[in-house]
Amino acid sequence: MIKLSDKDLMFVIQTVATQRRDYEHIKEIVEGKPDLLDLMLDDEKLFQRLLREEEVLLQISPRLLFEILLRQARRELKREAYTVERMGLTWKIPVFDSPKVAKLLEDEGMRGYLAEMLGSFSRTKSTVLYFRRGTRIYWKRFSDMDFDDVEELSRFVEEKYRFPLYKRMGDISLFLTGVFPEYVNSPYPRARVRRSLEELEREGREVYRLASEHEEARRSNLGDILWRLSENFNLARKSLNFISDRYIHRHKLTLFAL
Repeated sequence: MIKLSDKDLMFVIQTVATQRRDYEHIKEIVEGKPDLLDLMLDDEKLFQRLLREEEVLLQISPRLLFEILLRQARRELKREAYTVERMGLTWKIPVFDSPKVAKLLEDEGMRGYLAEMLGSFSRTKSTVLYFRRGTRIYWKRFSDMDFDDVEELSRFVEEKYRFPLYKRMGDISLFLTGVFPEYVNSPYPRARVRRSLEELEREGREVYRLASEHEEARRSNLGDILWRLSENFNLARKSLNFISDRYIHRHKLTLFAL
């Protein structure tokens, strides 16, 4: 179940409980009843407030923002006849798989993973690695927003330490093809190797599979979700395409640190 900060929880309560003003009392009730919080998060008034008050996008946590958007996407996809498949940079064709995408978002664990993943791209992290060649010591900085950086870093570490790197490469592939597909076929700022959407999706499937089979996946209870992302990468991508095109297309460069 999603864990909300006090600020996020109060945002949900004030938005949903429009007929009451005893917010602190409601907060005490909700904190002990996760099922009630789940019902409140499904209230479409949250999404409508995001539409009315665009400044709210940057006032609530990325985790809550994307939870709201993913739930709204699930509702709308149930009513849609098809999703849109991109063909190159300009062509789009309808594909009648919206029920499958909506079903993927019904799963709380999957929805939570996607919301956390999207939120992780609102900030950048880097790792500095020092290594010796002969008598000299060199250093290299690796960005967790760059597929090539993370892939190169994975070659420096033993297999038993590669789980977070496999997972991150999968996340980068899903994020780029889902939220910024227009950058994939062009030299977007962080790209060292130019990949097509198909190539990035293929590599994303593979690294998610490697992550799902890693011992660390079992310990972190992520094996099943990562395996399903590998098997259903295109459906997960389309859920993010839907959010990107419908809800945040004008705010992407503000929300994400690409």
